[in-house]
Amino acid sequence: MKSLFSPSILPLQPLLFTPLKSLMASSLTHTLSQDPPPPPPHLDDLLCSNPQQQHQTEEDASLSLLDTSSSCCLGSPSRYLSGESKVERAWSHWTKLGRPKLIVAPMVDNSELPFRMLCRKYGAHAAYTPMLHSRIFTENEKYRNQEFTTCQEDRPLFVQFCANDPDTLLDAARRVEPYCDYVDINLGCPQRIARRGNYGAFLMDNLPLVKSLVEKLAHNLHVPVSCKIRVFPKLEDTISYAKMLEEAGCSLLAVHGRTRDEKDGKKFRADWKAIKAVKSAVRIPVLANGNIRHTDDVHNCLEETGADGVLSAESLLENPALFAGFRTAEWITGEGKRNKDGKLDQADLLVEYLKLCEKYPVPWRMIRAHVHKMLGDWFRIQPHVREDLNAQSRLTFEFLYNLVDQLRELGVRIPLYLKDVEVETQAVEVSANGLAN
Repeated sequence: MKSLFSPSILPLQPLLFTPLKSLMASSLTHTLSQDPPPPPPHLDDLLCSNPQQQHQTEEDASLSLLDTSSSCCLGSPSRYLSGESKVERAWSHWTKLGRPKLIVAPMVDNSELPFRMLCRKYGAHAAYTPMLHSRIFTENEKYRNQEFTTCQEDRPLFVQFCANDPDTLLDAARRVEPYCDYVDINLGCPQRIARRGNYGAFLMDNLPLVKSLVEKLAHNLHVPVSCKIRVFPKLEDTISYAKMLEEAGCSLLAVHGRTRDEKDGKKFRADWKAIKAVKSAVRIPVLANGNIRHTDDVHNCLEETGADGVLSAESLLENPALFAGFRTAEWITGEGKRNKDGKLDQADLLVEYLKLCEKYPVPWRMIRAHVHKMLGDWFRIQPHVREDLNAQSRLTFEFLYNLVDQLRELGVRIPLYLKDVEVETQAVEVSANGLAN
């Protein structure tokens, strides 16, 4: 398994696709309610690089990946395997990947390649792509080429699709299976667009269709199928659901411990007991999603649920170094001297992210969203800097680097913190001595 600090963050050049505008991606973009409306989509959907330079980058990258494109495949699809053999193969594959425990969750427009690579530098062992719409992915080359990019060091990788048609899903999955370690089916999106499109968590009302989606991929793909779900209000329904997915051919199950109606992660705590029950009920690897805000949560969740790994989403957007043990000021309240300045802050992380975007170009809308997330606390101290950002109809790297410099010159710095090991050790010794007396 990878160490918390990977020695290299700059892989070979990004894969495949000529980036162009995607109307669907724009409609799915998360909005930040505290900010003014974004600029016209045709500007923020533009790629953050020179198209001619990017075209050469893609040609070089696709050539470099041809020799490794079959390395992830397990052999023949699983249509002829017994239930026991499916379970054994699920664990064999998970073990081959190093049993990754710290995983970047799928986030629409937010878990793109540069952000995944940043999180991998700071401790993430694996990552999901943003959710991709299977029908649009098969029909629209512009969407396909912009929304899915990867590189050789972007592994292990889950490519996630939303879908409600098995044949369409299989068509989309076959296009990406040489470049990933799992094809994942999104069965957990609770947003209104998922209701209108009849996918994500709203397929919980049509379990025969869900089963057919999983079986279609499991019987025809060479890479394993994973599923990401939400829980039902009744625990017994959740367990039956999980068992059905396993029987249909799911090789790995990520469980978000909230129901479809519990959309606000800050208002509703994820139910780790439900995740533990699912882990006990199925034989395939299980990942836990929900309430992962810092590394103490990681350890507590793994211990309480027995899960094989954890996913984090919103917390990583604010602090991509979460898995390396860094935490924001919000999570050190009351702990006093047990935390120390980690000599890293969110502006440092943003600069690293921007440099990765220069190497792996993405639409400006994604960059804009990450700037707001990583510098949200800073903007509250100097709101006029945020206003200047929002006034830009078209971003540039020069402007964003200058924005960080401007915050520095204004004296804004909010450090990320690390546990002070010496203080922690002293506290344990004092406690032990007190008990001894």
